Amino acid sequence: MSYNRIIILLLTTTLLTYCSNPARPAKKRIIALQSIGHYDQQQLQFIRKELQQFFKTPIFILKETGMPASFINMSKGERYSADSIIKWLAHTAPDSISQVVGFTHKDIFTTRRENGHIKEPESTYAVWGIFGQGYMPGRSCVVSDHRLQTSDNKRFKHRLRTVVIHEIGHNMGLPHCPSKNCIMSDANERIQTVDNSADDYCKGCKERLYLNANALPLQLN
Repeated sequence: MSYNRIIILLLTTTLLTYCSNPARPAKKRIIALQSIGHYDQQQLQFIRKELQQFFKTPIFILKETGMPASFINMSKGERYSADSIIKWLAHTAPDSISQVVGFTHKDIFTTRRENGHIKEPESTYAVWGIFGQGYMPGRSCVVSDHRLQTSDNKRFKHRLRTVVIHEIGHNMGLPHCPSKNCIMSDANERIQTVDNSADDYCKGCKERLYLNANALPLQLN
């Protein structure tokens, strides 16, 4: 039996289990982790465990896929378009998946804009290196560990976990949060504040997630 058929059977079994249990909601959020190019499997397993504990939802690891060559930009070295990646992930992930998180060791970028124009100076913000990016709301996000590296393994794991949960928060409809310690803090776009980030959403963000979940359960697109 092929790997893809095994994944489909696992997802189908999970969905049938949740749907047949009257104590559970009719649908259950399922998050998939997608390696883009070679990605460290120990890191992927670490994230899978952390997300299972945090979101209390099934987490599946999909078969590794290659990075589309058309996403590259060489103006500042090898960087790949995060905007292109999340659009691609949203269209290629199985329909049974609520959210898909792409993982890459490659550097990724976005173009920062103000009032419809590239933020000045354009030479800085046209190809702006980032840790991660996700639709808000939506079903896809991407995380790169390229800018998270450190010799301190505990700190690295904290950085990776923080960025992943931050981007998934955007997928679930959470904007940046004014609370400095919240995982959704805008300051978490800087590595120093990622290091100082708390391990959870703040009370306000949790309340917003609760309201979103009750209004549109699983309607994350």
